[in-house]
Amino acid sequence: MLTNQNGNNTYSFNIDKFYRNYLKGPNLFRKREALEPSFIPDELPHRNSEIEKIAGITACALKGDVPPNFLCYGMTGTGKTATVRYVSQKLAQHCTNNPPWWIYINCTVVSTPYRILAHIYNTIVGREKIPATGLPKDVILKKLLGLLDQKVKNSVCFLVLDEIDILIEKKGGNEILYTLTRLNESLDLCRTSVIGISNKLKFMEYLDSRVTSNLDEEEPIVFHPYNANELADILKLRAKIAFHEGIIEEGVIKLCAGLAAREHGDARKALQLLRKAGEIAERNQNKKIFEKHVENAQKDIDKDHIVEYMLSMPLQAQLTLTAIFLLSKYTREHIITSGDIYDVHSELTNKVPGVKQLTHRRISDYINELALSGLITANTRSMGHYGRTKIINLDIESELVERVLSQIKKIQDYKLLNYKPILLQTDKVKVKNIVFKKLI
Repeated sequence: MLTNQNGNNTYSFNIDKFYRNYLKGPNLFRKREALEPSFIPDELPHRNSEIEKIAGITACALKGDVPPNFLCYGMTGTGKTATVRYVSQKLAQHCTNNPPWWIYINCTVVSTPYRILAHIYNTIVGREKIPATGLPKDVILKKLLGLLDQKVKNSVCFLVLDEIDILIEKKGGNEILYTLTRLNESLDLCRTSVIGISNKLKFMEYLDSRVTSNLDEEEPIVFHPYNANELADILKLRAKIAFHEGIIEEGVIKLCAGLAAREHGDARKALQLLRKAGEIAERNQNKKIFEKHVENAQKDIDKDHIVEYMLSMPLQAQLTLTAIFLLSKYTREHIITSGDIYDVHSELTNKVPGVKQLTHRRISDYINELALSGLITANTRSMGHYGRTKIINLDIESELVERVLSQIKKIQDYKLLNYKPILLQTDKVKVKNIVFKKLI
């Protein structure tokens, strides 16, 4: 018999017994995947306006014409990707001849120009024919253009760039967007349409003007956050698919919806809460899901969410958080301003090859995002004739921040967590971006 024991031998977990009891226990789930964000139900509540707009833009594909490029904006969990996928399925049902192709690119995973072109090519072929590295980009592009005309032929190929704003943080991001939005000029038969999905309303400000004119051909479709009642409707629909009848006690769905509504109307959070509550109830051999299971699920998610969020942030956001951490680490008396963070961020970027220095405005954007996520607080304060500035404080334990940041390769490789900012070094002084050593 296999058991796990702690160092004091005071607790023994019998995994065999746990699994036997779990198999004998109640089966609450009918279709667990219905509570995943990637699941597309037969109807999407409270997204009629957005569905109508996307359907109107893409309808011309039914007659073989090319839909314009367009963008979808909205905070995380507002149904942007689900709505696009829903419309794509409906469009396919009404296309009897030459149904359109849909290629989804998650830019948090596939983020370099090479990998994006390779991903599109390999998706069309159905297997990995273009290697992860090794070929010149112009060779891949030539192969892709030939494949589009040969395989997709007279149909439309939709290229959906999810989290498109991530590309702007990467080298060559503007260039690959320009290439993708101009593919039709080099195609003979196939036609492409680019759909960008982003949770950053201001991301267009950082695009090259050449890209902006090609990508923003239609009025952007804005997805507003769900309120608690709308989230409850979504959960009721999904719960009917996910669980057996009579499993959910009264108050559970309302509680899940209310907690998620506080998180800026995040439907993913609502679905995650309900799924985790069901899993906790099932593991505890309970025959129904109660509010206490939701409360326990919330505690588990809060722990995991902070770690997951920090690890998934762009490197520049991670460096901004590192700057705040370092300023907090070396002195508790020092008031952290947005100007301090800009200075320390600049010092950190100089230590990491290939990372560009950001403007004050971009740093301010990252500070706002970190504050919105709950990792920091940023309160604007008047400094008299010096103007107004943000006063920043870490809002979570510095030990947790350090533990998570130490898992990020570039921060670890260049030992950034051990760096002491110049403004906190007593033997140095900085004047107009030049560092001098104090003589006395």
